[in-house]
Amino acid sequence: FGSEEEQKRGPRALGSRRGGMIFLGVVVASLALGASAVEEVSSSAAVFRGDEDAAAASEFFYAREEEPRRRLESVYAGAKQEIRDIDPIRLGVTTALIMCLGSLAAGAGIGGGGLFVPIYWLILGVGPKAAVPLSGATILGGAIGNFVTIGWSKHPKANRPLIDYEAAVFTQPGELMGVVFGVLLNIILPKIAIVALLATVLSYNSLRTIRKAIRTRAKETAQFAEQAKKAEPLVSEARGSDANEMGKLAVEEDGHQPDQRAELEAVLADDAVQFPRWAYGTLIPMTSFLVVYKLLSRTVFNQCATWELNQRGGDPKGWAQGVFWLWYWTPVPVLAVFWLVIAKIIKARSDRRRNCALYVPLENDLVWDEAFMAKFPAFALGAGCAAGLLGIGGGMILGPIFMAVDMEPRCATSASAFSILWTAGSGTILWVFGGNLGWQMLVWMMCWGFVSGQIGQRMVDKILKATGRPSYVIFLLGSIIATACIAMVTSGIATISIEADKGRPIFYLELSEFKCGVDGP
Repeated sequence: FGSEEEQKRGPRALGSRRGGMIFLGVVVASLALGASAVEEVSSSAAVFRGDEDAAAASEFFYAREEEPRRRLESVYAGAKQEIRDIDPIRLGVTTALIMCLGSLAAGAGIGGGGLFVPIYWLILGVGPKAAVPLSGATILGGAIGNFVTIGWSKHPKANRPLIDYEAAVFTQPGELMGVVFGVLLNIILPKIAIVALLATVLSYNSLRTIRKAIRTRAKETAQFAEQAKKAEPLVSEARGSDANEMGKLAVEEDGHQPDQRAELEAVLADDAVQFPRWAYGTLIPMTSFLVVYKLLSRTVFNQCATWELNQRGGDPKGWAQGVFWLWYWTPVPVLAVFWLVIAKIIKARSDRRRNCALYVPLENDLVWDEAFMAKFPAFALGAGCAAGLLGIGGGMILGPIFMAVDMEPRCATSASAFSILWTAGSGTILWVFGGNLGWQMLVWMMCWGFVSGQIGQRMVDKILKATGRPSYVIFLLGSIIATACIAMVTSGIATISIEADKGRPIFYLELSEFKCGVDGP
């Protein structure tokens, strides 16, 4: 579909038009939901829904309101309510903030959960737990919006996808494996320890990323100055395809072109595949396994499971039995197998490039040799563990790591954004199947998340085209991480203050999650 001119320009132009059409549809759908909500809201008084912690947290930030708040039957009820039950002013302010901050987060290649959760909790007033599935739905919408743009985009310096599939796919099993350990620590450790770790990790990542941006900008300035003096293109900024074309000509002059040129063309054709089958062929079954695993964890292999799965334990307050722990650690060996398969595929692809005499790698290309592949899993495991422990998206950890190994900034944020698509998708499915996320809230949050994702990617594209400075993407990433650090630490301190006022201990290990018949935190 599309005009003749767009068809001639290829899939990128059609992808852009497709994105614009979906963008318009999302806005219309969201406005329709909003209009129906405003019509049905009572003009007498606004009704805010939230649990005791949400009300106390709102009092912590705002003056007391004369109208009493309704109590909800469940801590997740705020994520299941209808749009018409939400005060339109609160909803409007929340949506505007999500649009602004979500656009910046999308441009930086991260989900933005560290920004969304405090907004839904404190401004929308749904409570701290109900804010989590709403944040997940928003992140999923933003990830889809991101993918509509970056999925069809090309690398700025070569004829290959903008998404670095090798980096994105290779880190996914390790990140998910690390989450298993991180979530366990998140459950056990006291909140004050988590807040302290959160402040340490995010502030360090933010500072390191901004320093990297400053160094990159200085390098860009020096390159621009040198380029202006020579009045010729820099070798480091030549397109990979152009550099490889020069290699072809050199071989033709030597008279050895047939075999070597065919080998180079085969390598370039393999790299140019926009949606590589090997990547999706591993990501889809891996994500499907995780969804099934989580569903069975909530139903069959929960804390009350016994070795006879049709029974549910005799002691309603007893500790979880061995079958629970055996199932809990099941993802570790399964993800390890996926990891080995992915590593083998990437190693074969890298060896093929390295053995091609004419292949010219770009300056910021990752070299997947044995030394690099030996240390990179530790990065992925650490990112996943930190994400599960601190309750943040892996993008705030992986993004700075990708920058630290000198990936092309635009490709680094795209790889991070692509990874978020799968984790956010599986998480949102679980929230819906678990009955903790209503369809109206799901649609509303996903729609505006999608819009913010589109805005963020288009904004970054325009900035890069106007300035030619990828360092601005690194500055954006560091700034968003710093903002999320401030927001999450502030909300964490508010939570601790509320619990302390209620006389609850703040230095204790939470173990109720592992007892039968006792709801976890």
